[in-house]
Amino acid sequence: MALFCVFMFLASTVVAVNFDFENKQLADSDTIQFPALRFGDVSQPLPQEECRYSPDDDDWPSDAEWQRFNATLGGVLLKPQPLAISCYAGPEYDAAKCAILQSGWRNMAQHANHPISVMSQWATGMTCVPTKSPDSTCVQGGFPVFTVNATTVQHVQMAVNFARNRNIRLVIKNSGHNFNGNNIGGNSLSIWVHNLRGLTYHPNFTIPGYTGRAVAMAGGTRATDVSAASRMYNTTILNAGGADVAVPGGYFQGAGHSSYASFYGLAADHVLQIRAVTADGRFVVADAQTNPDLFWAFRGGGGGTFGVVTSIVVRTFPLTPIASTSISFSTISRPGLPGVSNESFWAGIQEYMNFSTPLCDNGGFGYNFIRHGSNSGATGLTFTSSLALPNRTLAELRSFTKPFLQRLNEVGIPVSIPKMQTIDIPNLQDQPKLKKRALGDVVGHTLIASRLFQRYNYADDASISEMQAAIRSAVEEGGYDIHGQVMSPTISIAGNPNNAVLPAFRTAIMHTQIYEPNASWDGSTVVEPPELQARRHDRLQSYLQRWRDITPGGGAYMNEGDMQDPEWKDTFYGSHYEGLLEVKKKWDPEGVFWVISGVGSDEWEVRDSSGGGLESLYTQDGKLCRVEATGEIRE
Repeated sequence: MALFCVFMFLASTVVAVNFDFENKQLADSDTIQFPALRFGDVSQPLPQEECRYSPDDDDWPSDAEWQRFNATLGGVLLKPQPLAISCYAGPEYDAAKCAILQSGWRNMAQHANHPISVMSQWATGMTCVPTKSPDSTCVQGGFPVFTVNATTVQHVQMAVNFARNRNIRLVIKNSGHNFNGNNIGGNSLSIWVHNLRGLTYHPNFTIPGYTGRAVAMAGGTRATDVSAASRMYNTTILNAGGADVAVPGGYFQGAGHSSYASFYGLAADHVLQIRAVTADGRFVVADAQTNPDLFWAFRGGGGGTFGVVTSIVVRTFPLTPIASTSISFSTISRPGLPGVSNESFWAGIQEYMNFSTPLCDNGGFGYNFIRHGSNSGATGLTFTSSLALPNRTLAELRSFTKPFLQRLNEVGIPVSIPKMQTIDIPNLQDQPKLKKRALGDVVGHTLIASRLFQRYNYADDASISEMQAAIRSAVEEGGYDIHGQVMSPTISIAGNPNNAVLPAFRTAIMHTQIYEPNASWDGSTVVEPPELQARRHDRLQSYLQRWRDITPGGGAYMNEGDMQDPEWKDTFYGSHYEGLLEVKKKWDPEGVFWVISGVGSDEWEVRDSSGGGLESLYTQDGKLCRVEATGEIRE
């Protein structure tokens, strides 16, 4: 099992590359004695059952068939229990182990390294959390029943074929870093690609339309691996901020922002080639010349929808240092820094918004929060933001930020020239002292939503005031925290890529998330009934609606948004949706791959134990069924 990332350097000109694990593939002859592993035929899709089978169904594979499947896989089929099973009465109960889980439950790393545990616990139905009441019940809920711990392409192919031929729901888990539960599913077979590891640097990669430096990344490559490779090869690679994010997973498939978004564009803009297993079980290459429709869809059309990515080749750039600093102001008094008035606080937010367009137009990036409270327990609001300018000196950054700092002082916020630094290989850990980890680094039951505020929202003082008022209402009336990334990955900056990234991303100035401030696991969280979770979701959406109202034609970044947005097709795909649907129907006519609000997902629904559709908030602890049976297509 490859539990680490292997770095390699190939100096000669390269036109195509397979990792060793990709050379071990399933052949037609391998399936003769085991029909459940036969390849599909997308030109002749099989008739579909009303629902994917569950363990309660007579047609669910027998224990003997699962055992045969495992033997054919070479013993990599797992039947994992939820991570928190040690906290519940029964043979797995272990008070000491449970205490360790409780103390570290918010740490994403232990979930990334577990075959089925994930970041967004609410999506599982909260059916097995690290309780302090061991007499309560732990059930599998929204977690998969079986998992293939894939370390070769053949493993992936067998899993796809077995699930399709035996009518079992299929899910894909990489690192588990997903806000909406798209990496789990009740009654499912999961493909865990976390252990597909490897990274190879190619200083002379050649493909029609591109010659230059590139890296090939295996499917499970984490952001921390990419940062290490950047340092080793003295090159800039567009990368996720969270250490455990899998870069070849949903990150690039959803677009993928970074500190270089206004300077180089998005991660999806610089993927040169993709290797994947599609719904028929075939291993394919996709690039601008080979399977170009699939290549287009993978880059921005959403993860878990078009296939299982086993590796990607991405363009890299000359090492591009970032000049960076941070600012902070608060209504709460802090050592050496008095609190500002509420009026000054929001005037400061308005000045930050005035500064955002020039920041983007100079290739910069701003990573910001508006948070309630403080570590001391005091009440009030705090704003923090890093400010980053790629390929600029500290003197240039100081000169660039000086007018903004002067304006803050003029509105009653005594901000001096902050400490500045130069970062060669940026990641979240390098961001200057933002006090708390990013939302995506903390495991919990947080519900989030987001919106891409457009350049027209920054056009004049009236537009900025309207936007500030909408955000302020969410904070002051709603009690929500706000997390934003100021960036502008325009088409021209990105190099005019032809991909499926949401068009509204190209005209945005700030990607802004709204989320509950106290919804991460603290060891004593009470599991809420579904109806209460649904009310929380509806309330969140009511405040997001105010943002929608002032962003016509806008949308949201799918990787950090509410995938149950009522206008999800426009919100996450925009004018690309119909084209993406054509690709989906061509490559996956049987709906083997399904995620909530993925392309074509409205043909299926998750039903609860009573057989009815889940209302308002989709958790994954149900049965996946076709909507034709109810006639209710989710638009």
